[in-house]
Amino acid sequence: MISFTSLTILAGGIATLAIYSFLIKENPFYRFFEHLFIGIAAGFIPIYTIKGFLWPQVLEPMLGLDIVTYPDGTLSKEYSTSYLLFLMPMFFGLFYYAIYFKKIAWIAKLAIGFALGYSGALTFKGFFAEMLPQLESSFKPLVVLGETQAVDWGQSASNVIFVLTLLSVMYYFFFTFKRSGTGSEAVATSGRLLMMVCFGAFFGSTVMARMALLVERMQFLLTDWAGTLGQIFL
Repeated sequence: MISFTSLTILAGGIATLAIYSFLIKENPFYRFFEHLFIGIAAGFIPIYTIKGFLWPQVLEPMLGLDIVTYPDGTLSKEYSTSYLLFLMPMFFGLFYYAIYFKKIAWIAKLAIGFALGYSGALTFKGFFAEMLPQLESSFKPLVVLGETQAVDWGQSASNVIFVLTLLSVMYYFFFTFKRSGTGSEAVATSGRLLMMVCFGAFFGSTVMARMALLVERMQFLLTDWAGTLGQIFL
């Protein structure tokens, strides 16, 4: 009898080869496993939401199922009626389904408008929460003193390079006035080149991450999958 672990390894190896078959050309073998992956992911998300969030954090405390009764009759904790407030957003979320009924379809606009306004406010808040700290951290001292009040030349040089890079990149995107002169063009060109260096570093890190995934899959095929095939057929 083949164990369940061996079956999962065999299925994982076949799925891996199917996905990488796209490197040759698109084929029905690849499309089948692509749709299978999408279907599994679509089914996993609601199950994970119910099991990991809705049941333990909403339904279980609201129904009082997380309260344990000890042999002496005492309870692990008192039931709080504040959990019934969960019914309000749940009821409000049902407004979305009013869109399927023509007479009350306008009710769905209330939920949609609330969701758009709430998400817009969170985006606005997140923008300032992310950009303002970046703006503040860009003001770096050009001369850094160490613990002994001596100049830290390494950190000072790093801050100077950072400030020059920031100013040159910002100057490249400054289109209010026409750039004239060799100096201004040199600064703009240096800003563009420094951006290319940054983009190259991002692309290199992305390639390295993909290569790490490829190495892991190759190791799985050559060790686990090949070993399981040898145990079954040899």
